[in-house]
Amino acid sequence: IRFMTPTVVSLLIVNSDNIAPSEYDTVFKAVGLDTMAYAPSSANLSASSWPTLGTLIDDGKRLVVFLSTTADFSSVPYLIDGQSTASAEPTPVC
Repeated sequence: IRFMTPTVVSLLIVNSDNIAPSEYDTVFKAVGLDTMAYAPSSANLSASSWPTLGTLIDDGKRLVVFLSTTADFSSVPYLIDGQSTASAEPTPVC
């Protein structure tokens, strides 16, 4: 991902084993992905609060990570709650 500029990667971790976010955090930090991951300013993201792709790239936050279960914004804010954030509804592209 470091050499794939200007790319933003989204990752959905299907956490069927309910692994604690702190365990993922340890691995992400060991390989330096924590510094590349986007962390929202709050746990409740509205559609209008998401940064643009350009902003993510400019800020060096080119990884957006969703965790299907056990996400905990207060302990690992870059593991975004996939249950409350993801939508099956189509989103218009402007």
